[in-house]
Amino acid sequence: MRPGQRFDVAAVNGPHGKATLLEDVPEGLILAFEWESSARNDLHPIRLLIGLPRPQTARKILEQAATMGVSFIHFFGAEKGEPSYADSKLWKTDEWMRHLRRGVEQAFCSFLPEVHHSRNLGAALADLPPEPRRLALDPYESHAPLAKAVQKEDKEYLVAIGPESGWASLERDLLREAGFELLHMGKRVLRQETACVAALGILSQRWW
Repeated sequence: MRPGQRFDVAAVNGPHGKATLLEDVPEGLILAFEWESSARNDLHPIRLLIGLPRPQTARKILEQAATMGVSFIHFFGAEKGEPSYADSKLWKTDEWMRHLRRGVEQAFCSFLPEVHHSRNLGAALADLPPEPRRLALDPYESHAPLAKAVQKEDKEYLVAIGPESGWASLERDLLREAGFELLHMGKRVLRQETACVAALGILSQRWW
């Protein structure tokens, strides 16, 4: 870019604006900013509850979920998951935050979803609010499609997506006891990151 040119900017969890490149000096760029007067949180009232995946899958989920505007992502250690995934550099450094930022930048937005972790599903459920409509994806023991379960009066969703190896029997019992409806998205078994994007597409339509 050359001095005088403008580009879009945003502050994290803050307003959008325009930056003008004033000068390119050895120490860096000198910019002038013009900010919008207010910032509106445009995240959708959708919470994801996800069995902790392998790091490369988690990176995709973080970025895509942030792009699609979820408000909250809660990872938990699943019965059929690999405990070592929690020790990845993805979580030990700020790399996970970089993936959120990339997703939000792709969407031309500024608000970042909250990310939390729990040791298992029971602990995760204890930390979650009771109000949202509770839906869980399960291609094996569900009897209704996700798309037909969505109702106009729903104001907020909590969507549970199992680990890459699927739900354990105990986890299904916990979900049912916690008021989750087991639903599917057809006969095809999807990869975890694909299931996330497909489910968010179905649930987000009312806010598009």
